[in-house]
Amino acid sequence: MNDTPAEKVSFRDVKAEILRRITQQEWVPGALLPGEVDLAAEFAVARATVNRAMRELTEEGLLERRRKAGTR
Repeated sequence: MNDTPAEKVSFRDVKAEILRRITQQEWVPGALLPGEVDLAAEFAVARATVNRAMRELTEEGLLERRRKAGTR
């Protein structure tokens, strides 16, 4: 996703990549997704950016988030 170090990644980019991984079954339904910290490191963004992307996907009914249990 990060082609160049200067590329700015928005929460929309992160959201699109998470959605792509779900729709292409890289992450199967019910599977535990990587944590915000891990995804933030992977995408080279702040944890808040990943949080916003995941929060929107949760509001859209695509993810289920539970404190201390993770995101599925």
